[in-house]
Amino acid sequence: MVVGALLVLGALATGRTPAPGSPTFPPAGTTTGPAGAAAATTRSLISSTLGSAGFQIQDVQTTYRPAEAARLTAAPRVVVRAVIPDDPDHGRLVIYEFVTTAVATSAAEEQAAYVASGIGQIQFPPDTQFTIRVIGSTVVFYSWSEANSPDFERATAISTALQELGFGVVVPS
Repeated sequence: MVVGALLVLGALATGRTPAPGSPTFPPAGTTTGPAGAAAATTRSLISSTLGSAGFQIQDVQTTYRPAEAARLTAAPRVVVRAVIPDDPDHGRLVIYEFVTTAVATSAAEEQAAYVASGIGQIQFPPDTQFTIRVIGSTVVFYSWSEANSPDFERATAISTALQELGFGVVVPS
């Protein structure tokens, strides 16, 4: 009983605790460094590839962070959106930048394992499909759900177009 009281007092003394259901990772106030040339090159490749498939690409101006494995949370990133006219809330792609292709591949494999894990699965709708591509020293992450997309065909077409770039990392089932 005394130990429990001390834990509660300690938590109160260190500040507010997050509300149930609020994000807990990354910690509040955490920022990553700016993305560099590799992410810019990947963004250009994605813009060209998706442009050939009939999509426009926009830089995302609002904060967007999908559920991420630890290594991705610390990586510099660029977020873009493939415009789906009937679905303005989806189509986001995150480009994470790493030092080498080997580090990017390891981070992509970690993300694949994370989204397949119990903790990762509960952060996405049950029918979510994932595209994880390694393009040079960057990782591209895209997810979509038929149940949550008013234009599932276009959402799927984004993933199909991305298959032309780099190499994929399979999410374990």
